[in-house]
Amino acid sequence: MSRAAATKLSPPIADLVRSFETYFAEHRVCDGLAGSILEVTENGVLWGVAWLECSACSVHWERRLAV
Repeated sequence: MSRAAATKLSPPIADLVRSFETYFAEHRVCDGLAGSILEVTENGVLWGVAWLECSACSVHWERRLAV
């Protein structure tokens, strides 16, 4: 996602996208890479959740921010 596109997102989601992109860039060539960015509601509160997991490197990254 371009920086221009990220600025159109809510600030918490844009922050999650930037963090996600950093980890994604480090593991881009890994075969076992999986990840997602989503919005979820938990106990009536809206959260942005980003996660990335690389089974080849045993890396797991997750971040949650209230939206």
